Amino acid sequence: MTATAQMNATAALSASPASGRAPLEVTFTGTGPGIPEGVVVLDFGGRTDDTISSIRGFTRTHTYRAAGSYTAVLRSGAYGGQRPAVLSEIGRVTIVVD
Repeated sequence: MTATAQMNATAALSASPASGRAPLEVTFTGTGPGIPEGVVVLDFGGRTDDTISSIRGFTRTHTYRAAGSYTAVLRSGAYGGQRPAVLSEIGRVTIVVD
């Protein structure tokens, strides 16, 4: 089963598989919002990855080792220069681990 969410016209986040038994290896794919100097963060539901390009597609893998329901959230915003970027949610998927 694959879960997909699209919060705006350009950004999207998909996860496959979206459910299964632990340990569950999930592959996340998506696209950033297209902001050349943007910041993109993927929160797997406890651990984050901030190495995602804001202008290209991405693929990341995460292993969920414990049973539970996890919400993976993709956030982005313009680079803040000397101050931290303000990030908005642009995608979300729920992962269920048995």
